[in-house]
Amino acid sequence: MGALNRNAQPLAGRVIGVYASGGAPWHHLALAASFGAEVRPVRAEDVAAGRLEGLDSFVVPGGGATAMAGLLAPLGTGGAEAIREWVRAGGNYVSSCAGSVLPLALTAEADELLPTARCLRMVEVPMANPGDATLGGLASPGVGRIEVRLDRGHPIADGLPERVSLIHYNGPLFDVTRAPPEVLPFAWPEAASAAFTPAERFLTEATANRGTVPEAPATASSDTLTRCIAAGAATALEARVGAGRAVLFGSHPEFGLGPLLLGWAEGAALLAAALQEPRAARPARVDAAWATRPELPELPVAALAERVMGTLERAAERFEVLADRDLGAWLDPDHAASFHGREARTAWRADSIAASRVAGVATRSLGRLLHALDEADRGWLDDLPRAGQDFGAMGLWQLAERIDAMLQGAETNASLAPRRPAHAYDLFDTHPFHLAVGSYLSAAGLVAAALLSVQVLAARHDARLPEAERSLFSSTDGLAHPEATSGERRPSPEGDS
Repeated sequence: MGALNRNAQPLAGRVIGVYASGGAPWHHLALAASFGAEVRPVRAEDVAAGRLEGLDSFVVPGGGATAMAGLLAPLGTGGAEAIREWVRAGGNYVSSCAGSVLPLALTAEADELLPTARCLRMVEVPMANPGDATLGGLASPGVGRIEVRLDRGHPIADGLPERVSLIHYNGPLFDVTRAPPEVLPFAWPEAASAAFTPAERFLTEATANRGTVPEAPATASSDTLTRCIAAGAATALEARVGAGRAVLFGSHPEFGLGPLLLGWAEGAALLAAALQEPRAARPARVDAAWATRPELPELPVAALAERVMGTLERAAERFEVLADRDLGAWLDPDHAASFHGREARTAWRADSIAASRVAGVATRSLGRLLHALDEADRGWLDDLPRAGQDFGAMGLWQLAERIDAMLQGAETNASLAPRRPAHAYDLFDTHPFHLAVGSYLSAAGLVAAALLSVQVLAARHDARLPEAERSLFSSTDGLAHPEATSGERRPSPEGDS
């Protein structure tokens, strides 16, 4: 694919499923749809029903609140084995972060904590950053933007610069020093940027971050990322698996480099290239539908969308108020973690402002689609998360409700006496910072997910939403804003420049 081109449609004609029973599927779904693919959320129940057989590629994203364990739990051993056998028969498995841990040669705590992953083992490469139980058996290198060197001789990196920026978010790096011949690494971390926080500096006191960092204060040469870079660890690899392949990203190519992880850059081109390989021998197309569970089946589709718009509009107003709210000690460096090179107090205001803006963009963009929505869109608007689902796909209405509930929790708990967490992700469901803006799983992160979901709907109707695209395809890092066209129709591939 080469450099990112908004008007390109490199995935046209491909059917791409994104694992939906946990984790964060929204960026992958929107990116693949924007580049022309037919996309489907694929839950564990769909895997059990054999719906992988209708896919060219299957994406397993980064994790939810319980990371790898949350991805595996709905699948069980039967679902994990079904995915592995589908890949061996010619499927294309593409993953990020937690989704890339599952197929590895796990050892020690990770293997003990994730026994179901043994049924998904496909790549005989261990993690370069094994760890204790705090993050499921890996030691976080940190969170934020890292600089990555690409092998431009590898087809996935063809046409891209030799060095690009990617977001790394706690995930694995790969020990490829003794990789078997069927494994080809093609991206290696080279350095942290100023917009990166090593895990050893998430909280200011080591005792407040126990379980993820050494007791002694970290030095530049002792943090996990620096050690992995020195050891030659990779952050992306391709492995042949029977007649199929696995492309594993330890970082998040689907995340943007701008506010709320929007603003796709070269990582999006890497991901699109990884998804371009069609399944070697796809059988006759199976049932294109996926299982949905509507909460409001009697409500017309347009009325559903209007409900979503109302909730997102209120979220925009609430974030605007939160931006100016003083949380006192809740946001002190030993009470709330630093991520992306920013202390929590800075992130609180900046991300609340960004979330207010993005919620407004999502509201207006969905409004521009109202006239086009039809009954075939219902699943994207109204689909209940399943019992025990660790984030994962849900309808826009359920996503809006979850944003509303998380904002309510942040607003209420901000008035309580501050508590010091035991580690950076402690109090995940109660800390106002985590609830409102702390991660891609916070209310602010789910606002970004709502905009990404609106983008999927736009792609389904071949519509252009200029305001949404200005957030999704940022001018940051040299990407041009898409131009608004009078007809707001997607250019044909023949007309792409």
